[in-house]
Amino acid sequence: MIKKVIAISLIIIFCLFSLTGCYNAEGLENLAYAVAIGIDKGENDKIRFSLQFAMLSNSSGGSRWR
Repeated sequence: MIKKVIAISLIIIFCLFSLTGCYNAEGLENLAYAVAIGIDKGENDKIRFSLQFAMLSNSSGGSRWR
């Protein structure tokens, strides 16, 4: 019984340290979001992919009139 409690405690401690989401985190301002994807037939029967990305602006507080 005591071995089972120790094993479960070790698993929980391992999960607490390995499953955190803050390591190497990227802010929203550093990411690109595709809002449109296009697939077209290009020259010589090749496929052409087009992507349109959203431009994020800083809208968190600050002065309203700039």
